[in-house]
Amino acid sequence: MPQVVTLGDINIDLIAFLPRYPAPGGDGLVERMEVHSGGSAANTAIVLARFGVDVGIIGRVGRDPFAGQALARLSEAGVDLSCIQRDDSITGLIFIAVTPDGERTMFSSRGANSRLDVARLDEGYIAQADVFHLSGYALLAEPQRRAAWRALEVAHRAGVAISLDVGVEAATKVIEEVKALLPLVNLIFPNQAAAEHLTNSNGEKAVRVLLEHGVETVALKLGERGCLVGNAGEIFPVPTFAVEVRDTTGAGDSFDAGFILGRLWGLGLRESAILANALGALAASTAGAGDSLPGPERVQALLQRSMADPLWQDWRGEMGRVLSHLSRYGR
Repeated sequence: MPQVVTLGDINIDLIAFLPRYPAPGGDGLVERMEVHSGGSAANTAIVLARFGVDVGIIGRVGRDPFAGQALARLSEAGVDLSCIQRDDSITGLIFIAVTPDGERTMFSSRGANSRLDVARLDEGYIAQADVFHLSGYALLAEPQRRAAWRALEVAHRAGVAISLDVGVEAATKVIEEVKALLPLVNLIFPNQAAAEHLTNSNGEKAVRVLLEHGVETVALKLGERGCLVGNAGEIFPVPTFAVEVRDTTGAGDSFDAGFILGRLWGLGLRESAILANALGALAASTAGAGDSLPGPERVQALLQRSMADPLWQDWRGEMGRVLSHLSRYGR
């Protein structure tokens, strides 16, 4: 049975690389198009599997060719698919416009994702995990929202550690619902916009507000500025890694996977944050998410290269401990 169970969207990403984003009513000539597997929960699951973690995903897809492609990529990575549901609606599709600065604009059709059936949840599958990871997108619509809440309750009752990637959509559209589940959460991964919506503040104050809501650990994602991590004992910033940004799709999901890995490996907060930042940076340096996201070898190379960087002079001990775990657990 899986060490980590994720619940959330499974998508196909249609990625268009544009020289510039067109004005309203204008035309955008695409330089190239790529098709990748995607979805927040699926991306995190794929990265974890690449590091040798036994991981399963709970989600719903259609019976169309898109479903076959998305599930094939998950299976190839080693993700357990025994809790996948199917129906006759279309598999989730996302059109993503990426500009030369690497920033992406997303247009989502959630399709079968939002139809996840609570009656078909395998509660034993969730209860035996070490970590249950929830994507905030699962809270946006019924019946998936009901299934997400039930899974959270099962995990909490069984003593499973719960991690949550909030996402801006959930933080804005179902803010009270997100606040209600915070006391159940051990690890929360908001970006800056989501944290501001949830707390009416930013930076260290936002971290403190989330901790006051009962969250055990906050890892606030700050993009090119790294992250801000805090628990009841301390709050501290962690710098980012210098990479050439190509496409930020999946970077936050990879960051989540890094922090979850740190917990599974028994690493401290600083080591976990370094691993999370490294995975997020590498994901941003790669076109697409899903099957394009980084594995252990690329993380190892980035950390070894960064050991000589003056920016990381005060972090070399922590980086060394992460490298030691990578050599033992990575594949």
